[in-house]
Amino acid sequence: MIIEDFSVETVEVAGHPIQTFKNRFRTIWEMFSRCAATFENEIFLIEGQTRLTFRQTAELAACMAARLEKVGAAKGDHVGILMENSLRFVISFWAIQKLGATSVVFNTRLAPAELERQLRFSDLKILLTSPLLSPKLQEIDSASLAFRQIVLGDNWQDELPKRDGAHSQDGIAEDDTALVLFTSGTAGTPKGVMITHRNIITSALKAMHITSQYSGLEESGAQTMLMVAPLFHVLALQEQLMSALILGRSCILVPSFNPWEVVELLSRERVNVLAGTPTMYWLLLNKTPVRDAKLDSVRIITYGGAPMPPDLLKQIRESFPGVICLNGYGLTEASVISTLHDRFSEVHPTSVGQPNLCSEVRIVDLLDGKELGPNAVGELAVRGALVSKGYYKLPEETARVYRDGWFHTGDMAYRDEDGFLFIVGRTREMINRGGENVYPVEVENVLHLHPKILDVAVFGLPDPVMGSAVACAVILRPDVETIGVDEIREFCAGHLADYKMPRKVFLVPDLPRNPGGKIMKSKLVEQFRETASPDKQ
Repeated sequence: MIIEDFSVETVEVAGHPIQTFKNRFRTIWEMFSRCAATFENEIFLIEGQTRLTFRQTAELAACMAARLEKVGAAKGDHVGILMENSLRFVISFWAIQKLGATSVVFNTRLAPAELERQLRFSDLKILLTSPLLSPKLQEIDSASLAFRQIVLGDNWQDELPKRDGAHSQDGIAEDDTALVLFTSGTAGTPKGVMITHRNIITSALKAMHITSQYSGLEESGAQTMLMVAPLFHVLALQEQLMSALILGRSCILVPSFNPWEVVELLSRERVNVLAGTPTMYWLLLNKTPVRDAKLDSVRIITYGGAPMPPDLLKQIRESFPGVICLNGYGLTEASVISTLHDRFSEVHPTSVGQPNLCSEVRIVDLLDGKELGPNAVGELAVRGALVSKGYYKLPEETARVYRDGWFHTGDMAYRDEDGFLFIVGRTREMINRGGENVYPVEVENVLHLHPKILDVAVFGLPDPVMGSAVACAVILRPDVETIGVDEIREFCAGHLADYKMPRKVFLVPDLPRNPGGKIMKSKLVEQFRETASPDKQ
């Protein structure tokens, strides 16, 4: 392993104590260089028929850095990336880091107006894009944007300088911003999260520690990871790519999630590690001939981004016999802060695990901010080396959620006596019915057990008497025609208190999700707010 000693120390950052790894790198380029030297001739990146070793990746990144420097990029500049998952994306990311600049990564699924707002907001010096994504720039007034645009075409490698430049890492501090990722925007306008070198390095070392900690992971022989989540998402860029780097794994890049392509790659490339959201796994298991494929190579499956329905997790275990499943909880602002290993999943099936090293958590009262004891529901707050430094150019929003060294996540949660975390919903999604709090996830966990229900989202709607009514949007299984509110309430009896039971049921063909796979419940509230007699829908 790159590092054997995972000792933790307390240091002061921005006037507050945080836990961080004692043995760590100062910059992520320093970490990358160490890994490239250690795993020199091992395959690191795979795209189609192209394979790059760690050494080749480092050489291309250095040459790309020289090209960026030639057109004016320098230490401290913002360099944007608008690309699909690809070799050119990863090489560009490392090149920007070699320069000591900041990578600003944009969601490739944004509408032109959304993209234009973020581009203007980000103070870019250069924007790197691909032939697949460059047409998006033609749909906006890109000529008025004050930065240079570079399209890395099919022959991008041939256009690089043959020699790299000398780019010193001197003057780059651990807590300088290395990356800006935008939040998913489920709470409103996406915000640019300033992620530091320390944050990213901690993510990588945490992945190494988890691998060494649990029997079965280190011995799994897992060497090939399939990256299906988009690299503009924290799960893919800060977690999956960095864990592949630090563990010397090969990383297969696919431009977008296609369940049929995933099945083919799992078999052809003998993939060992698969990571994704519950939505991705559902599509993989229900829309493809996955059960006929050769999947015995898959050793580790990780998931996160949204709650995992118990029935879907059962499907995963049946389709991938002997696989080790890891559930991770995280946010763009703090990466993955807790992990649930398979060996605890039967005892704590709805838990998101225990906090990882360098992550301190506490549950606080929403009204007075005091820490709560075991099994009491409050807002989850976290601090440590994984927590980012705030939102770019949004000091008031930063001050609202980063308080006294703690990041207040907006997630309602509780911890049991053994320290396992349970997420019960978002603070803004909590339903107050006649003075009683209803947490949507608690209701969803019960409804996911119903044999007629494929997927469900619980949310609150205005009620003139009780304040709010518990409503649910339901996707039925393919062989089911309908389900009514009475049938649902009868099923919930014995599992939920009366005030938690759904009063309104909507049958829907799909649920609105953001690019990270999270259900956008605000869209459901907006859609069904004025509906009369919704239980008959």
